[in-house]
Amino acid sequence: MADTTFDKQQFKDYLRINFDEDNAVIENLWRGAEEVICTQVSKTATPEKLSKYQMFTIAVRLLATHWYESKTAVPQTATVKANTTEIPYGVTRLIDIIYTRYVNDPEFNEDKNSGNEEQDGQEQGRRDI
Repeated sequence: MADTTFDKQQFKDYLRINFDEDNAVIENLWRGAEEVICTQVSKTATPEKLSKYQMFTIAVRLLATHWYESKTAVPQTATVKANTTEIPYGVTRLIDIIYTRYVNDPEFNEDKNSGNEEQDGQEQGRRDI
């Protein structure tokens, strides 16, 4: 299983940041990206469960980087279209792959087998992005 520990210095190096003023922001963005991706995959997904998939860390890094570099929420309007989506397409695609691997992983069968298939589908199902 992959390491679920957040390595702030490694992420700062990835962002090419050599100052400490944004440390709390960086950690919050990382944790927020983990939470967003987990809730997109399943109600039962956690960073600990998803960290077994290498793409989880990549998706978290990409989303947290996007948020850090954007820093300003720009609402999508009729005149502002380009690059204003909340989750970049590349991250969305990775979430789809993580979701597929998660729901087909025998290790997590206990998360989706309550005996009620309709309820299981609703509880396990990924939320629309």
